[in-house]
Amino acid sequence: MQLINRFLWTSILLAFCTTNAQAERGRPVTEKPRSDYDAIGIKIGGLVVKPNISLGVEFNDNIYATEENTVSDSITLTKPEVEIRSDWSRHAFGLNAGLTSGLYAANSDENFLDGHLAMDGRLDVQRESFLTGQVGIQKLHEDRSSPDSSSAWKDPADYTQSNADISYMHGLGRTSLTAGTGITVVNYDNVELIAGGTEDLSGRNRNLYNVNARAAYELLPTVKPFVSGRYEKRAYELSEVGRDSDGYRLGVGTGFDLGGVTTGEIYGGYMQQNYEDQKNISGPWFGMNLLWNVTQLTSVQAKAQSSIKETTLDNSPGINAVDGSIRIDHELLRNLLVGGFIDYTRDDYQSADIIDTLTGLGPRATYLVNRYLSAEASYTYRTKDSTESSREYTENVFFISLTGKY
Repeated sequence: MQLINRFLWTSILLAFCTTNAQAERGRPVTEKPRSDYDAIGIKIGGLVVKPNISLGVEFNDNIYATEENTVSDSITLTKPEVEIRSDWSRHAFGLNAGLTSGLYAANSDENFLDGHLAMDGRLDVQRESFLTGQVGIQKLHEDRSSPDSSSAWKDPADYTQSNADISYMHGLGRTSLTAGTGITVVNYDNVELIAGGTEDLSGRNRNLYNVNARAAYELLPTVKPFVSGRYEKRAYELSEVGRDSDGYRLGVGTGFDLGGVTTGEIYGGYMQQNYEDQKNISGPWFGMNLLWNVTQLTSVQAKAQSSIKETTLDNSPGINAVDGSIRIDHELLRNLLVGGFIDYTRDDYQSADIIDTLTGLGPRATYLVNRYLSAEASYTYRTKDSTESSREYTENVFFISLTGKY
């Protein structure tokens, strides 16, 4: 807890520091335009198509995320992807599709093939009013580091996650009102067991519904306080699982833009999730998303949020969680970006006396060869501490990749 407190206060102090840097407004250095290195794309009518493919190799010294008897392996990763964006004066449309293939050198049972397809759009109704929506589907695998993964499984569990969201924003002078709703559907495939046979994971299939609203007021051109609320319902496919729940989040906060140097929003409030057959979970609901452009060449991003997560533990209704991260990027050369990051997660399993803390950190570098080719290298040290020693592990991950784009 001491680490997360230091993280929060340090991030807030950094974010509100003043500077004379004339950085790219509201953008970290990794996202600012680079005319000599940005992909051109293929223009088709009012659409711009940007394909890319990444080939990488990852080395992990603990692929099963265990405390003892660790197993290391190298994984070849292939990621083809295409993004389509509209170039219209009004309204907007986007599509993103891609695959991720992972081939293990010595442990082929861990091979995976993930994929995603997502569409989003914006319908401009009036000058300050618009309707946005997005739909998507992902085919994913559950990483061995997940606390819900089992050592009895022969290979990782596969699942699909589908979602659809729609929202409407209406401007009234200095006031803006936003309301929306969404649904996420999660379905797991059966998984093969090392001892033979399969395990039915349909007890984890669920639908997640939400309704949300926000009212904001432009107190100053650069300060926009808001109030927000959210209702969530989580319904499992099998009623005998007994994990159905509903709950709400209420909060107040503000967005701000201090000359384009420091931008973001911060909020705080209360959250509660009421479970059908188990104890309810409640606590503070807070979050922040801050960007500080220290100079034209250096940016710091800080994020944090609290949430209530699902779990498969029989004696726990869910997890009271806090996630946070800090990322620093520096433009060492026009085409060479270096930086580092630290991620922190604290999962408090309610009614189970289990608290897991996961910390990851490391450096990264991106080299832009030209507008068609880039290379990346990173190292991640990740460690998990827990009140239950059997859940702990440490891993080191090295990664290099080459990306071709157009």
